[in-house]
Amino acid sequence: MKNDFLDIVKMVYLSPENAKFYETGNGFPCLNAFIPPVKKDDLDTSLSDEPVWQDLGRVFFHRAFPYDSADTFISVTDKEGNEYGIIKNISDFDGNGKEIIEKELKRKYFTPVITKIHSLKERFGYSYWETETNHGKMSFAMHDTFRNIAKVSDSRLVLTDVDGNRYEIPDVLALDRKSYKKIELYL
Repeated sequence: MKNDFLDIVKMVYLSPENAKFYETGNGFPCLNAFIPPVKKDDLDTSLSDEPVWQDLGRVFFHRAFPYDSADTFISVTDKEGNEYGIIKNISDFDGNGKEIIEKELKRKYFTPVITKIHSLKERFGYSYWETETNHGKMSFAMHDTFRNIAKVSDSRLVLTDVDGNRYEIPDVLALDRKSYKKIELYL
């Protein structure tokens, strides 16, 4: 009996034809989908693989390529991280469905853009930042600063603070001279 990888992993692509997104009264995204029945565990063999419409309730969105292709290959999961399917491109959806997906991704991947660094101080393994962003003045702390600055490209940085919040510097070379001098040590 030949076990092929494609027999083990079955990819489900979600589209407007088989996925209808809606929101709860509190604004949480939910999904009605025409997909094979969702099994409680991998050992459940009682359900067929024929797609049926089912209300999957609250769902979560995760970008496969958050920096390079933010609108493509969006994983849709339950609260435990079990994947229901993949959205190939958000633009495939329109109206309310697209609005729900974009709103939730914007909330989850909220990333202020740092335009100026007013102050940057190191103390006891932490760095304390006073910045100007596209959302106003922001202060945050980073632990182990070198490890929490990701170089996405030659000049693009993503910083992660102690609370897991992300901040972006799209082009360090575009910063004013004083701001660049403050961050230069970490480049």
